[in-house]
Amino acid sequence: MARDTLVSWQTFALFVLFPPAALVALVFFPVTLLVFGWLYYRGKHEAMLESDDEETRGEPSDATP
Repeated sequence: MARDTLVSWQTFALFVLFPPAALVALVFFPVTLLVFGWLYYRGKHEAMLESDDEETRGEPSDATP
């Protein structure tokens, strides 16, 4: 079988149709870090608001009945 090309057309088609995992990782890794950071700061902000709300009501956070 003669090989007159670098890669077969099947390999080229797979490369075009399904981008390499490294390129996908390069795109989604920073997005994942941004989402985790956003969730962290959102939770931190909500916890601060909740603690401020408890302080303004004058109720201790671990009150026992």
